[in-house]
This record gives sequence, structure tokens and C-alpha cells, in this order.
Amino acid sequence: MNSETQSHGLCHLQDQPDAEEEVVVVDFDNLAVVNATVSNVSEWGCRLVSVDIGRLYKNIAIWPKAADTLVKAHVTSVKGNDAAVVFAKAEKSVADKRREKRNNVSIPVKIADLDGITEITGTIIDAGKNGCKISAKGLPSLPEEVVLTMSKFDKPVIAEFAWRNETSAGLRLLWHRTLEHEDEADEEDAGVPVEDGGEDTAEQPTA
Repeated sequence: MNSETQSHGLCHLQDQPDAEEEVVVVDFDNLAVVNATVSNVSEWGCRLVSVDIGRLYKNIAIWPKAADTLVKAHVTSVKGNDAAVVFAKAEKSVADKRREKRNNVSIPVKIADLDGITEITGTIIDAGKNGCKISAKGLPSLPEEVVLTMSKFDKPVIAEFAWRNETSAGLRLLWHRTLEHEDEADEEDAGVPVEDGGEDTAEQPTA
């Protein structure tokens, strides 16, 4: 994880999907001040919820009430009372990583959550070894980590959003992760025993 993205004032909420906190949001474009709840904090961004979310434009600063510094960020999409936000330092980090060679492509792709409950279709429009850009509708409805399924690949690829809006997104490809590993981890968490090929210990009926 980049040390620059670790330094934002919301690190104590990072990677805790259920954690949330009341914050003050300042809009640099119109000088509006909005009270909001921040949640779903990652190294890249977060979610803001407020009845006044429509007063925010693009360039904002988030003020955690227990912190003495502001977190600069950009609003990437607004839906109802929710706003998707990417941290300014994360955008710089993403720009630096984009120095890798990218190729313009047009590859049909299915994007779904890890459980396959929500799925949308789209197109990969540029791709590199570590990331890609996709065009699709409904991207804000998906969680931070998703599964990409393409006919050209034998297996799905797990990825995470670096940024997104209503019609496009940048994704970091997590080649070290597989759905098989995710399933095994879920079984271990749930205490499901893994078959070891031993004798069948089921009780046999008596004569």
C-alpha cells in the first residue's frame, strides 16, 4: 500500500466496511459546508451520505471531527443521498501507475460482486498488465472488489476499483487472488470442514 495514501485522516476507518463516522465536508467550488457520514473507506476513496449531498460539486475536503487536517478529495458520482469519492493523493498514485503501457482494446466483459449477486455488462476500452479501464452503466452499484469475466480468459479475474463514475471506471487487477481462494477462506471462516478423503464415518444402519 502506498504510504502517501495511508496518510489520509480516515485511516482508522480503512478497510472496515461497517465502520462509519460523522464528518464535515467543505466544497471548494461553491464554499458549501455539509454535514455527512463517511463509510466504506479504502486507500483510494470512500462513500459520503448526506441529505445535502447535492450541494457538493467536484473538489472537496473532508474534515474528520477528531483530526486537525482536511482530506482533499474529488466527487466522482452522486446517486440519491450518496456520493462516491476518490482521495486526491490516490488519484496521483493512480496516475503514476498508469505510466505502464496501455493498449486500446474493445473486449466485452461482465463485472460482478464476488458472490455473483449483482452483475453488469460492459467493455474494456484500454488494458495493461496491472489495470484496465472499462465502460459500463451502473458501476456505483458494485462493491470495491469485483470479478471480471471475459470470454478470452479461462478464469475470472478479481479486481478493485481505483476510481469510477456512472459510465466508466479504472480497475487494478489482483492477479494474486482467485475465486478458489475466496471460497476456501469463506469456508474456513464459517468453520466448514474441508474434505480430506478419509473414511466415511457416517453411521451405518443396523441389521
